[in-house]
Amino acid sequence: MTNSTRPLSIRLSTDDIDQLAERAKRISGTPTGVARELILSGLSDGDPFTQAQRLLKIERKLAAVSQDLQHVAQSSTGNAGCLSRIESMFDALLRALGGEAPAEESGHV
Repeated sequence: MTNSTRPLSIRLSTDDIDQLAERAKRISGTPTGVARELILSGLSDGDPFTQAQRLLKIERKLAAVSQDLQHVAQSSTGNAGCLSRIESMFDALLRALGGEAPAEESGHV
């Protein structure tokens, strides 16, 4: 069961916000996400077991996202093949409606 979350608002100096933004940029994250991880890390009081649990939780979330991305990529590939077949059928329909012989039959006449 997951704990519910609530928003927390804090005030930081412009320099601190700039440091958060720079750190987030280096890891392709967001300043809010970096601040959250720093706060949670501080709350663990340096307890290695608590930090290890948090890292495992993050790893599981990343694995789930990775599986979702793989599924989306596979689905996209399948959709591209389907779209190609539909385009071929549409082209054949246009040729047939225009009175052209299908490509397979034109060589046998």
